Amino acid sequence: MSWRLLAGLLRVRLVLEGAEHLPRDEQGRPRCGWIAAVVPHRTWIDPFVPWILLPARPRFAFFGDARVMARSPLRRFVVGRLGGVIPISASRDPRAIDVHIEAAKAVLDAGAVFMVMPETGRASALGELRRLGGGMAYIALRTGAPIVPLVLGGNDELYVGRRIVLRVLPPMDPLGMAGVASRDRRPEPGSTAERDAAHRLTSAFAEGVRSAVADVDRSAQPPTGARKRGRFLTKLFR
Repeated sequence: MSWRLLAGLLRVRLVLEGAEHLPRDEQGRPRCGWIAAVVPHRTWIDPFVPWILLPARPRFAFFGDARVMARSPLRRFVVGRLGGVIPISASRDPRAIDVHIEAAKAVLDAGAVFMVMPETGRASALGELRRLGGGMAYIALRTGAPIVPLVLGGNDELYVGRRIVLRVLPPMDPLGMAGVASRDRRPEPGSTAERDAAHRLTSAFAEGVRSAVADVDRSAQPPTGARKRGRFLTKLFR
């Protein structure tokens, strides 16, 4: 399935900003081994936007709730055609954390990009972040992979002709944000020091993207009184 074709059929207008910030090697080719942090997460279309707008290689992979992915025939069909979705349990079993981190590390080591939507909890007002979970921070600390924020705007409500903006921000150094001097001085996994470093990293990430989230949301909002045909698209994939 061509996701670009699907966007065309829905007449969704996708805009990419900041492509110059995408990690590249010495020859200018797209690099692998980084974490794509997509914020804010609003609707089902969010993971598809980077898939459409960013280079096809390296591939993206991300975690998905196994029960949610199998909830309907449409979801099973799309996930099967999409690829790159790692099914996990949504339970809060602490024993699963290390398994998830190892799975993300395997994605990065295999030459792909790991996509994460780090927000958690209740929905926030437009232009604002939700609370951030700690998963992204732990993955970044244990792998040392740079975090590239991908900021979405216009993804709160879908309809025919909707303009959605994806802005790529400069890569962030996770060790620097966490106050860790070097890779060989990272805190012991599971330690209090690692938990403190993860909190620092998460807070620094939130501060680093907060203004961009507000700005991209403003730039993507339709003019007052704009006609919104086909708003059922917002709940199409539920």
